[in-house]
Amino acid sequence: MAKNVFVSFDHSGASQVNGFKLLNRNPAHPLDFRDHSLKEPVRDRYGNPIICSPIDPRSKLVRDEIMDKFDNASKLIVLIGSNTGSSEWVDWEIKTFYNMKKELSGNNTWKRIRGMRLKGQDYASIPIALNGRATETMNWDPERLDKWFDSDPDK
Repeated sequence: MAKNVFVSFDHSGASQVNGFKLLNRNPAHPLDFRDHSLKEPVRDRYGNPIICSPIDPRSKLVRDEIMDKFDNASKLIVLIGSNTGSSEWVDWEIKTFYNMKKELSGNNTWKRIRGMRLKGQDYASIPIALNGRATETMNWDPERLDKWFDSDPDK
């Protein structure tokens, strides 16, 4: 059964992330999840994408949209590329997801979050926010990730 997942990533690795998401649509591949990530950038009242730090008050619309998506996701996968370790947004997403799910899972909340390095990024640094808030970070292995999607985070 497909799990509801939010996919967090740095947008500089978007082409690899799109390839990962396409695996989900390939009937010959076992990866199975419902992606609750943002499909389009959140736009201001003039139609421009909101591009600012998560601590900038102007990013409130983006943060609210992401938190709505978190409500429907049971797990967070952080896809790690060369710039992900320094992404303010990825750190914010990890911390916020963790805090939102803490009420549901208590001491097991870390089981809801996992980092996976993108293909060819075996030595990419992980976001600091993953430390203590996630299962072990793994290198590219969609089959293993699918098994994690199917695991119950509250056990």
